[in-house]
Amino acid sequence: MFASMAIVSREGIDIALIVALLLAGTKAINGAKKWLFLGCVIGIISAILFATVALSNIGFAATFQSKLTQAFLLILSSSLIASTVIAIQSKSITTDQKIKNTKPWKGYFLLVSLLLIAICTILCNGFGVAFFLLNLVHQSDITHASIIIGSLLGMVQSIVVGAVVYVSLLLIEANIVANIFPILMSFLTAGIAAHAVAKLSSIGILPSIIPQVWNTAPYFDHHSNWLALIMHVILGYIEKPSLMQLIVYISTLLFLFSIRKVKFNTNDADPNRSH
Repeated sequence: MFASMAIVSREGIDIALIVALLLAGTKAINGAKKWLFLGCVIGIISAILFATVALSNIGFAATFQSKLTQAFLLILSSSLIASTVIAIQSKSITTDQKIKNTKPWKGYFLLVSLLLIAICTILCNGFGVAFFLLNLVHQSDITHASIIIGSLLGMVQSIVVGAVVYVSLLLIEANIVANIFPILMSFLTAGIAAHAVAKLSSIGILPSIIPQVWNTAPYFDHHSNWLALIMHVILGYIEKPSLMQLIVYISTLLFLFSIRKVKFNTNDADPNRSH
């Protein structure tokens, strides 16, 4: 029971925090909530189906669990989140009260991005959970009831954490959330990109340059500290980063923040902008 609860809780909190941020940041965009939840449902079903296939196909399991595949999903997620941040900051979506009446972009680019982010996030974290739980089910010394109870407890814990973050963001004024959300999502994007770099460096595709710049794991490990876990997911906190991870992390932040600065400068220079 405790094994299933631990893995569902650990991976579920990652998913819950990301979904909570996306829900809060896009709450005023028509259809965003529906597309996010649809992505979550598709992601869960896909993770379970892939895990079921992986149980009987060692090659498929090895391919999906490979660091290259995981890095690809992380890069895709990072790119989609970055595009979402850029889209939300663009002139096509305003931050005033009229945003609630704003129609989705032509082609539903933003909504499709949210859908794919949810799917990729759940696949990255959920496949391992589903594969682990299905393996537990096939072990005769562990009862199905204990696995189900542990999984449900882990899910409840994840949902509670996500709900607390979501409600906390809802309590903040809308205009403040509109300013905070792109910043938080920029850090999230940079953290996911740095995580992908770690995967690619471990299989020799990217050089780490300096394997370990510092080590804060003995004092602030996200595996055992709740605050560190939240910082790991939202801000991209890394206990033992390589130099290449830091370069990608900082470069991603600079890129997204520079776009934000250009956007604000353009708005300030617009003579037709209402005050």
